[in-house]
Amino acid sequence: MTKPPSKPSTNRLKQSLGQGGRGRRRAAASRAVEQEKATPRQLPEHARIPSDPAEVLTTLAEVEAFCAEARSAGEVAYDTEFIGEESYIPKICLVQLATPQRVVLIDPIQGAPLEPVWALLADSEVRVLVHSGLQDLVPIWRETGAPASNVLDTQVAAGFSDRSFPIALSALVDEFVGITLDKSYTFTRWDQRPLRSGHLEYAADDVRFLFVISDALAAMTAERGHDEKVAEECRSLVDPKTYTSDPVHRMQRAVGNRKFNRRQRTTLMELLTLRDHIAQVEDLPPRSVLKDDVCARVAKDMPKAKDALLAIKHFPRPVVETWGDAILDLLSTVRKMDTDALVGGSGREESNRDRSRIDALHAFSSLLCWREGIDSGVGASRSEISRFYLDAKKGQRPVGVLDTGWRAELLGGPLFSMLQGETSLTFRWSGGPEQAEKPSSSQS
Repeated sequence: MTKPPSKPSTNRLKQSLGQGGRGRRRAAASRAVEQEKATPRQLPEHARIPSDPAEVLTTLAEVEAFCAEARSAGEVAYDTEFIGEESYIPKICLVQLATPQRVVLIDPIQGAPLEPVWALLADSEVRVLVHSGLQDLVPIWRETGAPASNVLDTQVAAGFSDRSFPIALSALVDEFVGITLDKSYTFTRWDQRPLRSGHLEYAADDVRFLFVISDALAAMTAERGHDEKVAEECRSLVDPKTYTSDPVHRMQRAVGNRKFNRRQRTTLMELLTLRDHIAQVEDLPPRSVLKDDVCARVAKDMPKAKDALLAIKHFPRPVVETWGDAILDLLSTVRKMDTDALVGGSGREESNRDRSRIDALHAFSSLLCWREGIDSGVGASRSEISRFYLDAKKGQRPVGVLDTGWRAELLGGPLFSMLQGETSLTFRWSGGPEQAEKPSSSQS
């Protein structure tokens, strides 16, 4: 892999590329919510729903006192409000925490330290409740060097409880609490102060109801025998590998369905690495520097001059002006690479016949999940099924998500046995279209 060039940022690129579309939507939304909305509501009385208004914490003493309280409780609900479209590392503007008795909003913009929070969330003795929490869990690992280890994600649990995956928190609150959440503040400029009472209530609601929801889902997953599956999925959320980007995987995702030769694939992998370096130097999100499609086009065309870079659709002129020489040097280096130094080919191209069989396997996988009350979105993606099939086609035992953990037992084993001609899978309806019948032992 070529070494990224060292170049100090002049901030011109950051100023030129600006906020991006999402940032403009945040600004517009903040302007739109000018008047405070009177939305009085009655919270249900429940021992696991904190009923008092959220408290804003801004001092070290306040934060440490709450963290000690949460440690004593042994569980804490957690969420963040951040702005991710303007910097390389998302800017955390607010941290929401709750125990069953109390909701607090920790405000780093007003000086609240977050170190005690990260230490609390990384404590294996404290169960951390989140909803769609992957992005919220990254700062714990980044700031402490140790990921959270005791996490339950209610979105994951819902996927094992006859509910769709991914599912919005608002849908679960509506179902289990009977309250409709206000979505007016979704694109708020969370770094602006002061925050209105509506902002504070919106932020607090992201953690206020997680205890009741997690209790209800735990009962459902226990009844279905999916407890360990949920725990396994949640452990994957805190695996450090989840937070580090693998260059080959990043390249494969950007290639998509395009047919790239080995030199083009190597170019794309190196360009994505350079993009990440530029993003760090300029303090921008990588895709604000160059979108994946633009990187793929550059790798396909291998331009030799700045004018040729600018001729590529959506290639930002400020990037050419500031980093064009570095990009052209990278392309020149890859052109001169010996074939042996190039990244390997995909080896996974699908024929038309393969495609129809993979689609059928994907449907079978979805049905196997659905039969067990697991949403197919939790099971396996089509790309994972494709890798599984193409490996099995060569007579190899597939290695991947379908060969590990609960997926190996529920999906990988039956599908591989079927492909080897060792068994068959039969699906039929029983009791109407809402219930699928499990196959007998001769069909399993």
